[in-house]
Amino acid sequence: MTKTTLSLAIAATISAQAFAAHDDKTLVIEIKSGLPQVENTVHSETATVQASPVTDGGELLQSLSGVSGIRMGGRSIDPVIRGLSQTQLNILLDGAYIHGGCPNRMDPPTSYTSVDSYDSVTVIKGNRTVVYGGGGPGGTVLFERQWPTFDEKGYTGKLNAGYQGNGNRYELGADVAAGSDDGYIRFIGHKSEADNYDDGDGNEVRSSFESQSKSILLGYRLTDLTTIEASYEEQEEDDMLFAGAGMDSPYADADTGRLKLTHEFEQGALQQVQLELYKSDVKHNMDNYSLRPASMMKMQAPSTSDTEGGRLIFDAQAVDIAWTFGVDVQNNDRDAELQNSAGVASRLLWPGVEIDQTGLFVEGEKAVSTDNVVRAGLRYDHVTAEATRRNEVVGGVTPAAIWTMTGVSADAGEQRSEDNVGGFVGWTHRLNDQYSVETTFSRSVRTADATERYMARSTMTGDWIGNPLLEPEKHHQLEVSLQGDLDTLNWSATGWYNRVNDYILRQTVAAGSKSRDIYRNVDAELYGAELDMNYPLNGNWQLGSALVWTVGNNLDDDTNLSRIAPLELNTSLDYQQDRLQMGVEWQLVASQHDICLSGSANCGGQDVRKSPGYGVINVHAQYEFNNGLSLLAGVDNLMDKAYTVHESRDDTVNPDPFQVAEPGRSAWIRVTQSF
Repeated sequence: MTKTTLSLAIAATISAQAFAAHDDKTLVIEIKSGLPQVENTVHSETATVQASPVTDGGELLQSLSGVSGIRMGGRSIDPVIRGLSQTQLNILLDGAYIHGGCPNRMDPPTSYTSVDSYDSVTVIKGNRTVVYGGGGPGGTVLFERQWPTFDEKGYTGKLNAGYQGNGNRYELGADVAAGSDDGYIRFIGHKSEADNYDDGDGNEVRSSFESQSKSILLGYRLTDLTTIEASYEEQEEDDMLFAGAGMDSPYADADTGRLKLTHEFEQGALQQVQLELYKSDVKHNMDNYSLRPASMMKMQAPSTSDTEGGRLIFDAQAVDIAWTFGVDVQNNDRDAELQNSAGVASRLLWPGVEIDQTGLFVEGEKAVSTDNVVRAGLRYDHVTAEATRRNEVVGGVTPAAIWTMTGVSADAGEQRSEDNVGGFVGWTHRLNDQYSVETTFSRSVRTADATERYMARSTMTGDWIGNPLLEPEKHHQLEVSLQGDLDTLNWSATGWYNRVNDYILRQTVAAGSKSRDIYRNVDAELYGAELDMNYPLNGNWQLGSALVWTVGNNLDDDTNLSRIAPLELNTSLDYQQDRLQMGVEWQLVASQHDICLSGSANCGGQDVRKSPGYGVINVHAQYEFNNGLSLLAGVDNLMDKAYTVHESRDDTVNPDPFQVAEPGRSAWIRVTQSF
């Protein structure tokens, strides 16, 4: 790989998480420089946070209990929460939506995150808020940055460097800020590079990549009650190899600008108003010849995804209710073409797709007594979608003609509109000083995305065709959670059920001598349970454990939904003495036999195989010196286990049905200097 340098700094930025806390079943991870410390929380729920360096936000989320991920290469892990993924999750990067540019999900939104450039990550499982956009039935993930805090020096910073042996991966970066309560300027830079890693059997997995990001953030206090903040960020991904795809990605770049204006009110019902604006532009390309041995037909797929939007949010206190209400707008434009190596297009994959959403929302929380709190929210979204290039002839055919192959009308790509209503009602009841129960019922409506609606890929070997007439998904969820906060044991037990009308199912069917991937609406259900506990053994030792179980069913066809995580148990044992911390993590995952196999000759789903179970052990340690220096080290997959995550993509290099394998044993080390 060609090594380049960041213009901002020659240092390291490595993601590590220092603590996890919950509030109303919401997990907040502070991004700091040390190893994870699981502390007692409001609802006594524990969280296992990955100690070793992560490649992006998706890998960080995958380390959390109840969150899994889809692997296709060395980075760009696509997160899955409670069996839902992609646009079934609302993922905001410091207030901005960044929709990836790859129709094949080589660049989910989390791939454009250098995790340690953020100050916190908030994970809200299920539908528990209406503030952060329409849909999001699986959950909401917020990567956030805060106004820096300064001492009398007037500056703060962090330099990091790290190395991971399996894959020869290194990371360098810096986060430096100067200012005061009246204003600040902050520079963040990150550089990461890796070769292919080896799995537990010593097989090389196509996974190398180069990644770098540069950010500048500015803040200024206009008055005692008014602040303005702005940021500009460039994220560049180069030479990314993907074992789980028929192509690799020479580049994927995202440029994002943000502006936030906040005003606090001194008196009256209104407490605060906040205006947030953002714009993200993504350029992506994938091909089958520049980074791998060229096939007989050299193909590439350049694409763009441009998103702009904003939200106006009011916080108020009236009639003993804490209110949040406002309006948000999101407009996304996507284009993608399938071309030969000379740039001549043969198909329009995303034919000028425009999806615009405008939402109105209100939610409130009221303590009706000392032992009871109720919460409720309501949201309305108006959505319009259109394929503006639907009648453009490319390769001798229009996208509209390709859609008719699945039975829709020729005018299906014309503008359509939806009026979607969702919301939630929640009740928390304290049984006594030690136990409480929380119940939430919600409805969320997710509109179909650009690929599900308008994909128009038709070749001699196979088709991948969207459905412009898809109805939006309607998720109706019930969740009940019991928490215990005892002197020596903190635990929670959660059960949830999600009935989905018009679930958008991707299915492979036979089409003559070839196969065809199509989308259709079905009724479905998902349900599961999550058990968490945290037990301090003594002043130095702490034991944590989390059990997660998920089921997904296609009710129309009486088959299983694809990419549903198997039963999983995570146990951690941590030790802390003064400046020394050590820990061991043990992940046990059961086999998954409830599947819908891929291919038109099978169920037509997305599962690769019946996946075997596995167990993985990770160890780590940290020592903090007096001068702000921290030394961290560990070994992931200590026993060099060969295993795959069930939800991961099919390894296209392996001739047998097999998911992309996870890394084998990997020792790592990193150094952090804070000042």
